[in-house]
Amino acid sequence: MNALANAEVGDYLNKHFAASYQKVGTFQLVRGQKQGGNVASYFCTPGGEILHAIPGPVDAATLLREARWVVETRKMALLDAGGDARKIKQAFRQAHVDRLAHADRLAEAAAKVNWKHLPFNEPSETVIAKWMDTSPVARQLDQQGKVHLLLALYPLVKLDQAYKVVYEKVLNEKISTQPVSETK
Repeated sequence: MNALANAEVGDYLNKHFAASYQKVGTFQLVRGQKQGGNVASYFCTPGGEILHAIPGPVDAATLLREARWVVETRKMALLDAGGDARKIKQAFRQAHVDRLAHADRLAEAAAKVNWKHLPFNEPSETVIAKWMDTSPVARQLDQQGKVHLLLALYPLVKLDQAYKVVYEKVLNEKISTQPVSETK
């Protein structure tokens, strides 16, 4: 599933994004092969606001499709917003709601929320984590659905406010500062 080894994916990401990585979990290298841990891919603004996130490893076609979705969604949001940051947030909220609507169990529930008039609350890591623990709606969703719901409620949340929640509450992994151990 090494999507980044795919030349088309690499070319697209290099053209549209600046790449970075941060190890936040524990894993081992055994004879050069990674064992354990997990991954989350984030598409962010230069200011560190999350446009989209993909929890877990995905294949090349999925990563490319999601990267294209981010690029096209951002282009439309910028075009329609005319420089209004609130309208850009609203556009990304609606884009994540639209992706959520494909989850059959939630289509009716999502339709009942007045997303356009829902306030943009300033999130904190603690508030987001508590919400993930207590939300009956979030419990019904798969990992990607949880991320769409999080980004619909908190569009353009800062990476530093959400990455631990995604890693621990969506991927069910533990944040760790332990170094990678290598076994030969």
